[in-house]
Amino acid sequence: MWILLMPKLITFGETMVQYNATYDGPFIEDGTYILDAAGAESNFAINLSKINEDLETVWISRLGNDEAGKFILENLKCKTKISVKMDASNFTGISYLNHIDEDTHVKKYVRKNSAASKIDFSDIKPQLITADAIHLTGITPALSDQCYRTVFKTLEYSKNSNIPLILDINYREPLWPPSAAKQTYDLMLKYPFILKMGLDEAEKVWQLGFTDIEYVKYFHSVTKSIVLLTRGSNGAILYDGNRIIEHSGYKVNVVDPIGAGDAFMAGFVGALFKHISNKNILEINTLTNHKELELSLKVANACGALTCTARGDTASMPNIQDAMKIIRENKIFS
Repeated sequence: MWILLMPKLITFGETMVQYNATYDGPFIEDGTYILDAAGAESNFAINLSKINEDLETVWISRLGNDEAGKFILENLKCKTKISVKMDASNFTGISYLNHIDEDTHVKKYVRKNSAASKIDFSDIKPQLITADAIHLTGITPALSDQCYRTVFKTLEYSKNSNIPLILDINYREPLWPPSAAKQTYDLMLKYPFILKMGLDEAEKVWQLGFTDIEYVKYFHSVTKSIVLLTRGSNGAILYDGNRIIEHSGYKVNVVDPIGAGDAFMAGFVGALFKHISNKNILEINTLTNHKELELSLKVANACGALTCTARGDTASMPNIQDAMKIIRENKIFS
């Protein structure tokens, strides 16, 4: 009897308990909040498993053995596979999210020296050995020297083992200034098979004054990877060194854009793995796989847009059927 194994994608990083304000405006001491588990990497894993049920997703981390850590475990356990060490000596990070207006969303963290800042390569390797792809963000190396070392050991392992690496920059200014982030990101750019960032992030960190097209060409010249550049409400652009694919995005009523980038990345990767075998994933390009990449970009934009329509990082992430529905209904924007 043959057992068909699902492709396995792993990710690791910090997830915090998030207090997401239900009201608009600055922090109010007795204001009401939605309690959620929030972290770019766990968001990606949850969203990926929703958009493509034929993938095995694993989120790896450390949590404090406290109420916040237990809340996160309970919240995530039915949404993705989890490989977590509970740390009785350290705490679980906390995030506060306030919505000042439609374009201004303020995050405050209590995360320095949290349990997740102690993530070690020994936590990652048991899952890495059987992984078909790895997802990383530019958040994790900023958490601590320990996390920095863990990230680069993982990058080297992926390179030496020929495991596709998906890198989402996810720049977080409260964690480090642009100059420090750039120094680390420039070292990371030689590893990814897919690189994604926002146009605003690119300009904030690299400060080159480029257009979106100039930026994707610049980053491809450095990485030789598939480069995805998101443009907020104006969609996204893809470049692999051969052709540019653009999508103008989908217009929705924005309630909470936090998590849209994670949804975009999961939508793209999930759709891509639906149409390309994981054995052939490193060989894709816009010359031979234009239709698959174009569709994946549409799905990514649909996921990012729909995620903005409700509060909560993953609350309104669509499945593939809902993503395809918005694509069919909005062909004028494709």
